[in-house]
Amino acid sequence: MTNGHIPFNQDRINSDESEGAFNEYIDNQLNDLIEGILTDGNIEEFGERGSDLIIEMDDIQPPTFVYGDDGRGGGGGGAGPGGGGGKMSFSLPFEKLMELIAERLELPDLKKEGRGKIKQVSYTFKTFGPMGVILDKKRTFKRALKTSVATGVYNPDQNRYDVSFRRRDRRFKLPQRVEKPKFKAVVFYMGDISYSTYGERLELEKRLVKFIHSWLDYNYGPNSVEHRFFVHDAEAYEVMPEDFYRVANAGGTRASIVFDLVAQIAVNEYDPATTNFYGFYFGDGELFADDAKEIVTIIEEQMVHIFNRVGVVEVQPSRSSHLNTKISNRFRRDRVVRLGELKHKKDTIDVIKKLFGERPG
Repeated sequence: MTNGHIPFNQDRINSDESEGAFNEYIDNQLNDLIEGILTDGNIEEFGERGSDLIIEMDDIQPPTFVYGDDGRGGGGGGAGPGGGGGKMSFSLPFEKLMELIAERLELPDLKKEGRGKIKQVSYTFKTFGPMGVILDKKRTFKRALKTSVATGVYNPDQNRYDVSFRRRDRRFKLPQRVEKPKFKAVVFYMGDISYSTYGERLELEKRLVKFIHSWLDYNYGPNSVEHRFFVHDAEAYEVMPEDFYRVANAGGTRASIVFDLVAQIAVNEYDPATTNFYGFYFGDGELFADDAKEIVTIIEEQMVHIFNRVGVVEVQPSRSSHLNTKISNRFRRDRVVRLGELKHKKDTIDVIKKLFGERPG
């Protein structure tokens, strides 16, 4: 068997036992894939963001249908799982992958009602009726032709080619009001690139950022989300995505300046009434006490009232890390502000649930 590539589809082939075994094997492989992502935090399994995930399977041959004159009809002609069929690959759509993961993690759909919702109202001619202003000539002709055939007015066998148009045959285009929600979201990623953040810490950040990127694109649509990246050491500034993980050699760090910069950009470059804001900070949590206190003030006074979510994740925090402790003292039960601690790869899924899961009231 040559390598094959088939698209994943929810419709199942279930006409015989061979095909049923094939579909069951596919489902098991998908379950193993999702389980690996959720158990081990293997978010790199996503592949390129927004693209279909190509899954390869060994030792399987898909069922084939054979048609002939021997009276046997079409049957499952291929070997089932374990039949030594070689390697096969199929594509799992990005949306389906995210749907399966969201279902397993019990992540709710992001709220799109209220703040940040823009409705584009248009009138399209989607319905048709016997009365109106704009005549649909194509539909009218089809109905008139059917009537003429039924009454014998149109009968080519007897050289009758007339088409009779009656009043009841006429069909008019009717305008229908259509409201198309347009959701615009902006995501601010904030990272500490001081000398104390390096190596495995940055790798853990990359994995988590990748999921956040994919999750928000899945909810709003990739063309409706703007992703912006900001870093800080002793200063704060915006960078290209590929520069977000580059470590600076500055010895000092001050995180409140990046929170203040993002808050100012949100109100100065966007309309808070029509934009969904998301802000996520990643650092080791080692800040001066006055810096952490200022972050709490900025979140409380400038961000929490206009942001859908503010997430602060301490990555491999040390014993002297206290940023989340300071924030938790003020926002312990807040629905907007979420905190997480990422020590190991397996913590990734738990942090995701804390950032996006439902929080009891």
